[in-house]
Amino acid sequence: MPEKAEAIVIGLGASGGIIAEQLTKAGVRVLALDKGPMHSNEEFTFKHDEVKYYSRGSLVPQLSTDPVTWRPNEATEAQLLPWAAGVRGNSEPLHLPPSIGPGGGTLHWGGASWRHRDSDFRMKSLIEERFGPKALDGDSTMVDWPVTYGDLEPYYDKVEWELGVSGQAGNVKGIHNPAGSPFESDRQREYPMPPLRRAPADDRFKAACERLGYRPFQQPAAVASTDYKSLKGCEYCGFCHGFLCHVNAKQSSRITSVEAALQTGNLEIRSSSRVFRLNRDATGRRITGVSYFDADGVVHDVESDLVVVACYALENSRLLLASGINANGQVGQNFMTHSFGWCTLVLPEFSNPFMAPLVAASVVDDLNCDGVPDNDEGVLWGSVLTSIPGDLQPIEAAHNLPPGMRRWGGEFKDWFSENYRKLMGIHNQIPSFPTKRYYCDLDPVVKDKFGQPALRITHDWSQHDVAALNYFERVKRNIADEMGATQFWSEPNPPAYHLSTHEVGTHRMGENPADSVVDIYGESHECKGLYVVGGGQFPTLSGYNPTQTLQALAYLSADRILEKV
Repeated sequence: MPEKAEAIVIGLGASGGIIAEQLTKAGVRVLALDKGPMHSNEEFTFKHDEVKYYSRGSLVPQLSTDPVTWRPNEATEAQLLPWAAGVRGNSEPLHLPPSIGPGGGTLHWGGASWRHRDSDFRMKSLIEERFGPKALDGDSTMVDWPVTYGDLEPYYDKVEWELGVSGQAGNVKGIHNPAGSPFESDRQREYPMPPLRRAPADDRFKAACERLGYRPFQQPAAVASTDYKSLKGCEYCGFCHGFLCHVNAKQSSRITSVEAALQTGNLEIRSSSRVFRLNRDATGRRITGVSYFDADGVVHDVESDLVVVACYALENSRLLLASGINANGQVGQNFMTHSFGWCTLVLPEFSNPFMAPLVAASVVDDLNCDGVPDNDEGVLWGSVLTSIPGDLQPIEAAHNLPPGMRRWGGEFKDWFSENYRKLMGIHNQIPSFPTKRYYCDLDPVVKDKFGQPALRITHDWSQHDVAALNYFERVKRNIADEMGATQFWSEPNPPAYHLSTHEVGTHRMGENPADSVVDIYGESHECKGLYVVGGGQFPTLSGYNPTQTLQALAYLSADRILEKV
């Protein structure tokens, strides 16, 4: 007899972990399949290993098992994507698809936890109202979201209080607190934990921004400032992004949602299990289960009339395409990502960047979203500006040197010994716009070791991306000068990378099945019983990190699924 499951969840990251938890707590028996390993508690405890996690990228997929190809346009032959092309080094996950194994991208993330603003859900309308109907290029596929901030506010709240987010609210029920964000959309209550202590260099950043007329506030963070539920207060070890957390201070679905689901007794996890096909009935309109390879390459089939695909946006789309679920041609379209404009400063005094998490930082949000000032460069949408005062390990720092400096020899040793303890960074997040030119499909030539086609990305940086990076480069340089920085350098514009771990849009949600892949709850328009959730649902990309919004959407999807089971 074929194996049967009441529900199947593919991928136990930020979205899949939440949905598995909600279903199992309601009594649904869930089979979870994840292509990565189940990371042991010992791996979390003994994790201060820069060679293992940074240089060798042990948390992330490798080109040998998960090849991705890239081309700037359709006239160019695709090549294996140089995943680690950024200034920050080797296999550093910032320029990679997210981690694999239960926990997914929340294993390696830095913990920046943002609600979108109300205006983020109306990007197209606001741009056209302000700059005219021809402001977006003729190939634009931008649309407003089919949900509003008000629709997601209860789910944002649930993320913060169920999973744990530290911060200072700036707008609770219309009452503004000057210690929080002056730009925050209405929220119903405060964060469950106070903000983290700021890292040393952040004091200088905050003071300089205030002198320049900005209104900095502390970064909301999925890192515990105090003990909270299964999270422990951060110890400021300085090994955060790219690493597991040895005290469970960093919110990860592996230690929050997945552990809670396991405790119900209704969750079975099969790690190192790679789903390669979504199976449908003879009409193609109803999901019937999945086929997957186990760790030995043996094929298994599992039947279920409820399947949730909760991998990364890119892998979600690759799996849909490989399964032939793309009747309207929209799967893989509307690819969007962030360009970061990483810049590095040398300060006149010790900043001790090896201490504190990445998010023990202040943020300038004055120029974000529709707050970007009118400008001659044609920049249509803004970006958050974030201090990077901590979480900088020695090997990582050695991959981000001033232009022209070698990574060996006396000059390098003298510079590094003098300046490593004085480094800090500032970065922005320029959201790319959806267009017909940039999309994902299956590579016609390259396959993985299982014989499955690789994902091919067609993407290049647009004129708007370059103009926005130039605009914010000047802003960051002004801040650095005001801080008294003795050196300042930035990554190239346009960047060498084409993945940022913030990829979204490739299985867009919408109410019209003709131009979207899933509905607002993540259910496939084409194949009932199939939910495809995560950042791929986003119609547009904000200047904020996407994780908290995709977590909110996962809670929304879980509620819908439970209404129907």
